[in-house]
Amino acid sequence: PGFVFEVKDYDTVGEDESLGFFSVSARTLYKWPDNERKVFALKPLPGETDFKQGKIAIRVRRATEYDMEFMETYNSKQTSLRSQPKMKGAAVIKEVLTKNSRKEKDGTREYRVRPGPDPKQQEATTWLAKDKLEQECMKASHNWVDIGSGNLGKIHLEVIKCDKLPNMDSGGNFGIKTDAFASLVYEDCFVQTDVISNCLSPRWMPWSQRAFVFNMMHTSSQLFIAVFDSDDTPLNDHDLCGRVSIDLSNFMPDTVYTLDYNLFPTAKSSPRDAKYGTITIRLRLELADEKTLVLSNMKPPQSVYVNVQTQKDFHVLRQTVEGNLDTKEYSLSTITAYCDELMSYLTIYYGLEDAVIRLFLWRGGTEVFIPAPDIATKSIKWIGFRFPLTSVIAFLSIINLVEKPDLIPSFLFASAGWLLVLTAGWRRENPNPFVWCKNFQYFVFALVFGRGPGPQTIDPKQWAEVKANANNSDYWQARVVRAEEKAKQRAEEYRKEQEEYLRELEEIGDVTDDLVEYSAGFGIDPIRAYLFPIQQYLGVACNWVRVVKNILTWEESYISFLISTTCFVLSFAVFFIPWALCIKWTLRIIVWCAFGPWMKFADIFYFSTLDNSDTEKERKNKMKLEREKKLKQHKQETQLKREKAGKLRDFKQYMFGEHICRVNILKKDRYYDLPLDTSSATPYSNMRKSLGTLCIEEAGCGLTRIEGQQLEGELIPKICVVPANKVRAGQVTTRTELLNSNSPGKIYSGKDDSAISAAIKVGSILVGAGAITMYGIPLLSYIARLVIPK
Repeated sequence: PGFVFEVKDYDTVGEDESLGFFSVSARTLYKWPDNERKVFALKPLPGETDFKQGKIAIRVRRATEYDMEFMETYNSKQTSLRSQPKMKGAAVIKEVLTKNSRKEKDGTREYRVRPGPDPKQQEATTWLAKDKLEQECMKASHNWVDIGSGNLGKIHLEVIKCDKLPNMDSGGNFGIKTDAFASLVYEDCFVQTDVISNCLSPRWMPWSQRAFVFNMMHTSSQLFIAVFDSDDTPLNDHDLCGRVSIDLSNFMPDTVYTLDYNLFPTAKSSPRDAKYGTITIRLRLELADEKTLVLSNMKPPQSVYVNVQTQKDFHVLRQTVEGNLDTKEYSLSTITAYCDELMSYLTIYYGLEDAVIRLFLWRGGTEVFIPAPDIATKSIKWIGFRFPLTSVIAFLSIINLVEKPDLIPSFLFASAGWLLVLTAGWRRENPNPFVWCKNFQYFVFALVFGRGPGPQTIDPKQWAEVKANANNSDYWQARVVRAEEKAKQRAEEYRKEQEEYLRELEEIGDVTDDLVEYSAGFGIDPIRAYLFPIQQYLGVACNWVRVVKNILTWEESYISFLISTTCFVLSFAVFFIPWALCIKWTLRIIVWCAFGPWMKFADIFYFSTLDNSDTEKERKNKMKLEREKKLKQHKQETQLKREKAGKLRDFKQYMFGEHICRVNILKKDRYYDLPLDTSSATPYSNMRKSLGTLCIEEAGCGLTRIEGQQLEGELIPKICVVPANKVRAGQVTTRTELLNSNSPGKIYSGKDDSAISAAIKVGSILVGAGAITMYGIPLLSYIARLVIPK
């Protein structure tokens, strides 16, 4: 017994043609190593054509219970699509005919709560006054949706409200307004809130679908939020009101952020007019171990794709991630936006120019305080003045490098790391606390202690008074304008010189040796074939520049820290290498080996034989075989990658939907959105709870779990499952610090030691016991002899 595999050419009209077959015995299958791929030649069936080229690749492993369940579902023709949480909203006709506000006898106006009242108290929450509506929407959410495949941390997010949304409905003259819902994309997660119909300033209530818990896979991942006008008709897409991309990497854990953002149609190009409304969200990061987060950035991020079932959902998904500008399509406006972006990076050049001038001209930059006696008060007074400390350090370093050139490699690495650290410090000097980033000291603290220094506190509008000084971009824009004016002035002077020169040439006459006459040609769009490749190259260049800029400015703070740390480690490592000695002996070896009289023997025994036709032919054949071997290996690797990508795509389409969208992990948008000055941050504090209450919460009460779309495995991939309960054996709960003092589980509130920490503790006990034995006991006996008389 065994298997017979037959490969056919599918024909929609006639009969399928056999291309060959391959048979494998059961004994071979039983001895087959798991997940090993083997290639076999196809043989023709009796009476069929022998093509002598076909091959079949087979991968085998023993089936698991999941494999058998999957194949049973697949063979029964049942759909395997995983459903996402659906938004709820009333029908359009019903909403048009429904009254949304009323006036009470006391003159107060009340508004109907949408999408519906609280199921537990319907009468009290069907109609609410405006101030009561504001208070109610700010309360904690009742139901949460836990989604995603990551295990580095959790992002708790609540969509609270929107204000001043544009009216996207065509029936605005008849009182029909935007039916707003929010779409959220984070890594492999795609969710939507409930629809708040017929409202330009929607409020999502705590009992509605508005609260989500995203599981983090990578620290650089952005959170994309977009607000749409819902359209129930099947032929029309949902209309984009505006979107925002939120950088989570510089938010502090254990902090509750209430953030207001302006909505924009895209983050890839200008203009960025604040006329699309605002959105308010509540955000909290729950990170168990920040050391793990830092070390996870040593691996490159995985490619993340999100699948949806319908074209309408795909339209929402793509615009949530990318906005309303499709940079993959040819457009002159896109090329112009790319050119404007590259020109905007001139501010970096002018910043470097200013830094170099301040460095070499010894212009003061660092404020230094020195003590000075105050005769009037007979005390010491600290006097501050601007001191060119950076110039002093640079001067001392350079004169030291001139005398000791061996230190140049170490100095270069240290300078690169120090520049990154100074960039983080420059951002920390900004009065806007939402511009601040996690600096080098923060990450060192996290690596040593496993957590950052602590939560963050930001009062609303505490930095609004210094908003004009919060960003010095106006200064750099002025520098660009002045530079452009100078460039125009030089261009005008050059133009006048050229006109004068051409007038002189006209007197001589035009002379040319080109015999070809050129014409402009004709076409419907003659420049598309030339400009579209340029647009693609500009897009790649802009993406790379954005990534590099984000690393240099600590937008990618985790990666910036790892690069700066690597620079410091390399600087310390190469400090002990005698570079002058290494270079000297390397040159000596090259000179003595390549220019000595023994090269005559190399000519006799090797180079002279190359002129021999047989030897030359043998050498070329050998090179050809090596080239063919490398080409074959490259083809095989490419084929494996193509097979893996194709299989993963087919499985994702079968399990999640046929429409697929890529979600960037590294930040590649031109603009990044900052919270408005009405945003705030407060430390997160958990109330003490009983053991029963805490266990019910950890069991998932009020929480709906939805797995992400990341797949793992070779033959039949399966969804990466995040454990719902991470309580270790011997523990009653994962958060014993939240238990009441009289709770039974409070008796054991420690954490299990790792193998390294346990070894360190045991070793320290042994070392301490040995030290006491060697020094403590003799000391005690000596003291006893002194105290106790003989």
